[in-house]
Amino acid sequence: MKNENVLVLGSKPGSMLPDINVNKIYTSNGSAERAVEFRKKYLKNELTSIVGAGEFIGNKDVSERIINSNPERIIARSGTISLPSELKKNTNLISLSNNEQLNFQSKFFKNKKISVLLGEMNYKVKFFDKIKHILKRIKNKNVLGISTGFYAILLALEENPNAKIIISGIGMKGGKHFYYSERANKFPYDPRARVDRFMMSQLINQYKSRLCTLDLDLSEVSEIKQWEGNSF
Repeated sequence: MKNENVLVLGSKPGSMLPDINVNKIYTSNGSAERAVEFRKKYLKNELTSIVGAGEFIGNKDVSERIINSNPERIIARSGTISLPSELKKNTNLISLSNNEQLNFQSKFFKNKKISVLLGEMNYKVKFFDKIKHILKRIKNKNVLGISTGFYAILLALEENPNAKIIISGIGMKGGKHFYYSERANKFPYDPRARVDRFMMSQLINQYKSRLCTLDLDLSEVSEIKQWEGNSF
């Protein structure tokens, strides 16, 4: 299908929504709430909620937002979750192991898994901390790689090869989410944002050329072109 538009939503505060109908929406963690706002104006689209399994289980604020968004599909990264009773009638659940999500993201980057491993080292700043971190991750077989927001972008690219991917609420500069997250306070987002920034530099150009963003900070750190349409 030509002239197809797909929307990917993250949780960065203050982000605008594109004033255009889309075929599909992909959200990361608690940003599912923003899809509810978008769907008040544009009703006919398919919603996929991507969430970290640990975040869904351990953060009621996130799980409630996902449940309230009534997505057609939930994809859980790095673990298994149970489908809430409220969603069992209309929602398809896919749970991915850490290895499955790692294999998926690797194919989008210039040097495949090597890029992901180098990116994961950016979680830490000091050299010896980088080495300790990546060795621990490899030993425990839990190399996460990119954030859930970035993962949502890649999934949108994969599943919609002819679409323009419009991004809102993903900045890759770190900082707070628009919703409360006790986990985010314990595990600051900035280190994962450093990983994302490196991984964006490794993204194969044929994928990056299909992206546009409503957020200036993402455009600045990634060279993704900015959205030129109306917003609300």
